[in-house]
Amino acid sequence: MRTVQLYLQDSYLREVEAEVVEVGEGVILDRTIFYAASGGQPGDTGKMVGSRTYDVKEVTKRDEIVHVSDPLPQVGEKVRLEIDWERRYRHMRMHTAIHVVSSIAMKEFGASITGNQINEEYSRIDFNFKDWNAQISTSLQGRVNQELRRNQDVSVLTMRREEILKVEGALKVDERLLPNLEVLRVVKIGDIDMQPDGGTHVRNTSEVGEIEIYKIENKGKNNKRMYFSIHR
Repeated sequence: MRTVQLYLQDSYLREVEAEVVEVGEGVILDRTIFYAASGGQPGDTGKMVGSRTYDVKEVTKRDEIVHVSDPLPQVGEKVRLEIDWERRYRHMRMHTAIHVVSSIAMKEFGASITGNQINEEYSRIDFNFKDWNAQISTSLQGRVNQELRRNQDVSVLTMRREEILKVEGALKVDERLLPNLEVLRVVKIGDIDMQPDGGTHVRNTSEVGEIEIYKIENKGKNNKRMYFSIHR
């Protein structure tokens, strides 16, 4: 992959200079702060400013990170990247919240996670959990908000694959879904959670606010889909 993914080191970068290295159905840059949709987190939107303004509508990850823009810039053009920060920051808060919810649901309620999806206004998590009820939702919400209020730092580490897989509770998806790499990017949230992850997060749980679980759907005999929002 030719594009340096700057958001992996610093999720708070809002603007940066880059160069267009290829143009086809989309734009490939030498570096980017635009998150490419993956792992349940939507891609960023925003704009590239060069000889004119190019609106970035979508960012995807294939063999390369592709920025879908209207119109398209020229190869070799220098552009200033500007992400829609309000939207991105909402996704960061949601993503950190998902990690905390998933960790507590697994450790304290025995619910295994089968999927998740982040949106601006709400997020959802799919659980394999037969006997979910309203009391569990209330208890889980209370525990998550209690942990978020502890103001725990969120840090990004690199760990060897075999090392992180030995950490109890760190693997919340099928191991086959992890990147085929010997060294993995790992997100650690205080003493609440540690797991391989390629998304963007806030620096401290105090930035998330509080979650509100507002709906549970049945998605099969043992499968439940939980929806939650976040509030300051």
